[in-house]
Amino acid sequence: MTFARSLKALNMVESAGIGATAAFMSLFANMLTNSYILVGSIVAGYGLAQALSYAYFAKIYDRKGPASRLTLIRLGYLLCAAAFFLHLAAVDGLSLFAIRVFAGLATGIYAGALIAKSYEATHKKLALAGIISFGSLGWVMGAFGAGALKEMFGGDTNIVFALSGFMFLAGFVVSMRMKADEPVPPAAEGMAKVTNLRTTLELFRHNRTVYTSFFLRQLGASAVWSIFPIFLASELGAGDFAIGAIYSTNAITQFVFMNRFGHFIQSNYYRSIQLGAMLSAVVFGLYFISQTYLHAFPIQVVLGVSWSALYIGSLLFLLDRNGEKATSSALLESMISIGAIIGPLAGGVIAELFGIRSVFVFALAITLCSFAMSRTLKGQTAAADAAEKLTRSGKDLEKLF
Repeated sequence: MTFARSLKALNMVESAGIGATAAFMSLFANMLTNSYILVGSIVAGYGLAQALSYAYFAKIYDRKGPASRLTLIRLGYLLCAAAFFLHLAAVDGLSLFAIRVFAGLATGIYAGALIAKSYEATHKKLALAGIISFGSLGWVMGAFGAGALKEMFGGDTNIVFALSGFMFLAGFVVSMRMKADEPVPPAAEGMAKVTNLRTTLELFRHNRTVYTSFFLRQLGASAVWSIFPIFLASELGAGDFAIGAIYSTNAITQFVFMNRFGHFIQSNYYRSIQLGAMLSAVVFGLYFISQTYLHAFPIQVVLGVSWSALYIGSLLFLLDRNGEKATSSALLESMISIGAIIGPLAGGVIAELFGIRSVFVFALAITLCSFAMSRTLKGQTAAADAAEKLTRSGKDLEKLF
């Protein structure tokens, strides 16, 4: 197996493992706790642990470069296998919360290293989108496979957790077959290790518009996804198999769009990010008025396009403009995780107080704010670049004296 194929396989099994559990986690948590607020708390615990883990281990990758890349990937996949198998032991809300925190820490270990390594191994924007698209294919395997297996085994969620654990175990096996001394392409030389690291805060400030816009969208989305399977089952009448198929529709769309229309994302970061935020708002509005689970399938197609444009556009924007590849990409992942902390809590409270459909109104409003901010990205980026250039020139002058 070539190195690029190994990276595709790692992205695929990782997303399959996470996607299988994500499709039914809120239903399982609600069964144990019977509280939307506690469901939101469990999802938030996972997101907080993941965000902290992303930031910490990405810094290690950028500081040590190639020496740490496979070590972090292997360690992360092995611990993820253990964490997802541990879900089989959850008996109440507290035990599930602790296990989800462990899973969040484990999934954050390898993420920055895997994205940065994928970028360094190809140094081609379209190739990177192609590798990441296999993560979407993994979501199809995970969500659809979990739905089918759960229905086949009489609704037993344990089969879903077992599937997730085996996916990460397969990823660990793939990582062990990868060579630690895999050569870096000439075009990517000098990117593997960063000697002049900016602090995480400096990196955030320099790219604050794209991070903040992305976070707002994720805040609204996370509020929705924390109750989404419950909404599909209780409001739209979807069964386990249908829920898996609905999640799979989104993932299949992402896979196709990233592979077939990657040139559109590459050609203009700013337009892609704006399109992703705008279509996300459309998705939440459509779900608010949906009446049957059959409506979810075309809406998921729009969602798949919106996420592909927003995520790949934001990721390429950051990787092309920052030397700290792992940290800048991990910060983007952290925005997802932080959104997954606040969003589910907000979603749980809103659903408890005003009904489950009101969560979509909240998501629509917050995502429109994301779209408004994305429209200012190009101008603010130019201003930030000019300010940083001026600051560096001042420091260079100080060194002369």
